[in-house]
Amino acid sequence: MKTAIVFGGCGTFGSIVARDLARRAIPVVVAGRDAAKNKRFAAELGAPHRAMECDVKSIASCREALTGCGGSESVAVNCAGPFSHLGPALLEACLEVGCHYCDINDDRSYFKLARGMNDAFAARGLAAVCGCASLPAISGALAIRLRGTGTAPERARATLFIGNRNPKGFAAINSAVESLNRLISAPQGIVYGFRDGETIPIPQPFGPRAAYNFESPEYDLFPKLLGVSSVSVKVGFELRLSNGIFNALAHLPQGTLGSRFAQLICFLGNKIPDVGCSGGAIVTELFWSDGRVEVGTVSSATQGQKMAVMPCIFVAFDLCTRNSVPPGFSTAYAFLGANTLLSGMEYWGFSVQPGQVDSPPCDSWIKNNSRTGGPSSSR
Repeated sequence: MKTAIVFGGCGTFGSIVARDLARRAIPVVVAGRDAAKNKRFAAELGAPHRAMECDVKSIASCREALTGCGGSESVAVNCAGPFSHLGPALLEACLEVGCHYCDINDDRSYFKLARGMNDAFAARGLAAVCGCASLPAISGALAIRLRGTGTAPERARATLFIGNRNPKGFAAINSAVESLNRLISAPQGIVYGFRDGETIPIPQPFGPRAAYNFESPEYDLFPKLLGVSSVSVKVGFELRLSNGIFNALAHLPQGTLGSRFAQLICFLGNKIPDVGCSGGAIVTELFWSDGRVEVGTVSSATQGQKMAVMPCIFVAFDLCTRNSVPPGFSTAYAFLGANTLLSGMEYWGFSVQPGQVDSPPCDSWIKNNSRTGGPSSSR
């Protein structure tokens, strides 16, 4: 069994991934720039888990962390962010040391960077599984389930909906701020970040809500995956006031608001009254030229942030425990299989619609990936 080095392991999402891997008996190293914070969290996880100081933007620091945790007997699990600011240091260190890699990235440029290293990872027999989060992992798995084998749909729309009671991490907030009025190149033409509000069929307890343009890897993945000529990616918040503010700010010149503004929004966001849900939803819709529409969702009234990183937990577990994995760059839905990923989500208590449409041979995978005995331990 390999050791999982969770970079950004004390963060909002990294801590969820680290806790769940530890519950599955995977040795975890909590890595990040704050050594004291890393040690406190590792002590909370208990033995044999430990901490290590590391700057994920420095290839020397990443190389030292990977080597110090067993070299090729370790797996890099990248939960640091924002990914748009990271650069290739950790990816390059994994190639040098001989480590598998996975991340929770939904940044389109970083996704392109990782995909460009496919040949290098494949030549070393290493896996690089990118985007193991709501977008594009869950949205892509739903798209494959809905697509079927008949005529290709004309367009696709993927939406991430975020409950108000989820803690607001800086990396996620900064990503949202950077997206405001950003020019987004879509297959059908140019759209602009956090504009073009559309009403999305969000599952209960939320109901139909407005969501706005967001830049994510689906714009590059879905045309080939589904055969579509038009792709929209949307994001929406449960608190309508938040949607209104972000949409208004999206009409300012792009880049007007920087990281300091993101820090302010992060601070204020965590001061908002404790209303709404801590859940969320991922909605994928496919539209055919004859008027046919297929809708798939993964949702929960609680634990929206855990739902977002379950694909990363699944992938990291596989990379740490399997003797042989497909080498090279991959998405989570390709690495795990779309139905296996969605079955795993359903097993752990998240609502998946439509439900299982066939019977993939994934029962043993689910059991092996659930060392703690069932979804009760995830609640």
